[in-house]
Amino acid sequence: MSESPVDRLHGLATHVRRFAADAEQHLERRDLAQAQMSLATALAEAPQHPELMRLAGLLHFFRGDAAGAVAELRKAAAAWPDDALVASNLGAALAALGDIDAAIGMFRHATALDATAIDAWYNLGRALEANDDASGAHAALSAVLELDPAHRPARLLRADALKTLGVLAEAESELRSVLRDDPSSVPAWVALVNLKSSRVDAGDIVQLERLHRDGSLAPAHRIDIGFAYAGALEAAGRSAEAFDVFRAANAARRATIRWNAAAVSALVDDILAAFAAAPAVSGDAHRGDDVVFLVGMPRSGSTLAEQILAAHPRVTGGGETGWVAAILQAESQRRGVRFPHWIASASGDDWSRLGREYLARATRHGNGKRFTDKTPTNWQTLGAIRRMLPGARIVHCVRDPLETAWSCYKQDFAGEQLWSYDIVELAAFFGDEARAMRTWHARFPGCIYTHAYEALLAAPRAAIEALLAYCGLAFDEACLGFDRVDREVRTASAAQVRRPLEASVPAAQRYGARLDPLREALVGRGVFEPR
Repeated sequence: MSESPVDRLHGLATHVRRFAADAEQHLERRDLAQAQMSLATALAEAPQHPELMRLAGLLHFFRGDAAGAVAELRKAAAAWPDDALVASNLGAALAALGDIDAAIGMFRHATALDATAIDAWYNLGRALEANDDASGAHAALSAVLELDPAHRPARLLRADALKTLGVLAEAESELRSVLRDDPSSVPAWVALVNLKSSRVDAGDIVQLERLHRDGSLAPAHRIDIGFAYAGALEAAGRSAEAFDVFRAANAARRATIRWNAAAVSALVDDILAAFAAAPAVSGDAHRGDDVVFLVGMPRSGSTLAEQILAAHPRVTGGGETGWVAAILQAESQRRGVRFPHWIASASGDDWSRLGREYLARATRHGNGKRFTDKTPTNWQTLGAIRRMLPGARIVHCVRDPLETAWSCYKQDFAGEQLWSYDIVELAAFFGDEARAMRTWHARFPGCIYTHAYEALLAAPRAAIEALLAYCGLAFDEACLGFDRVDREVRTASAAQVRRPLEASVPAAQRYGARLDPLREALVGRGVFEPR
């Protein structure tokens, strides 16, 4: 237990205590102007008091000044190193500053000092989830629920961790528990529908329809529930209604974001042009031969392909790392020139250096095994990948274009895939991917393997054998049981890859002519040939 002072204002004069208490009350109400006035008066009298420094840290935090909050809270922690509340507050400020590892350490310190510190446990769970540690997050959130079984945010976040871990029945149970207490919980309904392993029944659809019609919902929640309601209608076979709701939800989401399809197409043109010239000599041709990149459009089966590979005893699934983009961005900042405009001046030594930076990260996570990087948008940077890591394997995951595009359109990426909420813009982005991949295939003949989702469904063993052979791996029976692999999966397909392969009714059959505008837009962008 913490040895924090029973009286947090110990040692302060009576009038200073009044100002401190007044400041804390205003902070709780987020009345920051009044809080500052009261706190300034108290600090003028006792500038070194730890509790006043803690309150000053909270004032910075609520103003959005994470660096200022950390500075003040570090001073408070130096004075009261065994105070769980100070440690918990400092952890929150560190998390806001982006130092997740330090935040996790501070939250762990707070819970060690006070095992009943619910906020510290909950924030530890959030930080661990943000740090891709679903198992740790699950443990921390379970501690919250032992202390307070009615803690709904912890139940929701724990359900997400369970989904990531593949414990789908328990995830559904958590979500159903939240909905029993609060049938209007939009986050719980969205999570339940997105779980895709649960059966959404007629009663659920009635509740979703009621929420969808609720004019008092905040705009963001209306969009969220729109995608969930449409998904439930689709699962129930009510395709006509689902299509209309999907279209309205996408239009509402699109109105909240900025996206310039023409600018993205121009950037792809610039990238392809920048890598048209022969590369500078970059040293070891085998550098990166233990790395497998899976690229392509979202919803094309890349998560499933990685799950199959990760079932192999010689493979570690890395998920969507984003490391290539981060390394290239850092190099652009170092040069003061945006990517890809510095490509012509990059030497072989530069590419070797950048490749080693990537491998340093992969080595830390790969456990001495082959390492998969399933960042779909790496199709944009394959020219850089080939120069950084000439020995790396590249798997292009493809699926029927109409099925892929429709799957993207009906998936609420929560604004992350900004191109997916308008049919014309979706087709433009898909066209950019198709054009780029045709170019990379031509420039790197024999270096890119095409893994087709439909071929996998038609002949699983043959497709898996071919995929493993390209990756330099002997066939292993475990890869046929990919759905039983114990690993964290964080994409929209997290629940789907926990099930054996099964063919679904194609969208073209379910929606018929309603998909003609999407099909025509894809044809117009050269994604596939007209019928």
